[in-house]
Amino acid sequence: MIRILRIAVLGLFVVATVFSGVLFIKDKVTTDTTIPKITIEEEVLEVALNAKNGDLLKGVTAADEKDGDLTDKVIIESISKFIEKGVCKVTYAVCDNDNNVATAVRKVRYKGYKSPEFKMTGSPCYSLYEYIDLFDIISAKDCIDGDITKDIVITSKDFAGSTAGVFNIEATVTNSKGDTSNLKFPMVVEDRTPGAPVIELKNYLVYTSVNKKIDFKQYLLKATDNHDTDLTQAVRIETNVDFSKEGTYSVHYYVTDEAGSQGHTMLIVTVGK
Repeated sequence: MIRILRIAVLGLFVVATVFSGVLFIKDKVTTDTTIPKITIEEEVLEVALNAKNGDLLKGVTAADEKDGDLTDKVIIESISKFIEKGVCKVTYAVCDNDNNVATAVRKVRYKGYKSPEFKMTGSPCYSLYEYIDLFDIISAKDCIDGDITKDIVITSKDFAGSTAGVFNIEATVTNSKGDTSNLKFPMVVEDRTPGAPVIELKNYLVYTSVNKKIDFKQYLLKATDNHDTDLTQAVRIETNVDFSKEGTYSVHYYVTDEAGSQGHTMLIVTVGK
């Protein structure tokens, strides 16, 4: 009896082993172990500044030996910060029905890209008796992110409050792609006579290219004394701008009224590539 029982148990063990082996072989035969393939037409894709994810997927296809075309399953896994000006890396990924994943990378160049630029809506030339807040007059705009004024950082190593003088200011801003722009300019604080003439400009910061001269008179809007007398024609301009060399320069506008009080404002000119 015991012997018959042992034979029965052994038989069941053999059957179970064979059945497990069949299942293992079947699983190996039916499971897809091939990796999908992503194909990219262009090594460097050029896109508009306002490109969306759909634009970044242009020319990207994917396929798998078992599942066939997987193009509609391709996703953008990540977009790097700029690796050079206006160029980033986009990583694509696709997953087949058996959860096999493939990735691919290519460069994307934003056509017409420019680094963030600052705008100055007020004069960086103050009276000693004025409250100074440069954030009131400086903003920044990026061609991809739009208004990035909130990201501006303003520093000065030599500014002293309630003190007349010329102080070195640096404004810095970085966009979402990691591109940083800096603006270094002088801020003038002077013991200006109360009621001194006021000079207004159309802009207080101008960008231009090397060897591209600009007429400083075109930025003069008006000049008036404390009786609203027009002194625009009496304004004189002094500057050290060298249009042949990159750099940031100052253009000073002065006017004096009949009482001998002098008005003063300043235009910042950035000469770049």
